[in-house]
Amino acid sequence: MATATSVAFSATDHRHSLSVIRLLVTGGFTAAIVFLLCWIGTFIPFASPTHAYIGLFTSADYSSERALVEGFCWSLLFGGLVGAVFALIYNAIGRFGRE
Repeated sequence: MATATSVAFSATDHRHSLSVIRLLVTGGFTAAIVFLLCWIGTFIPFASPTHAYIGLFTSADYSSERALVEGFCWSLLFGGLVGAVFALIYNAIGRFGRE
């Protein structure tokens, strides 16, 4: 006979944690790919909002090769940092829900 307690337990089970390394790599590559897409967008005349994202990571001319290399590297590092910090905080807060 099925009981409601098994369903309630699975809904409140908080044993899942995130891999810090996996989220570091995922965050880094995601930010770098977004930067690359924004850099490509600088060659489209009506794509001016992409300049603001590029300006976060480099002070070089938006459509230059220097901006591409410098911004790609910094966004890769920053995305990795954000991903790792997110995983660490998620895993630390997840402990509060455990009994």
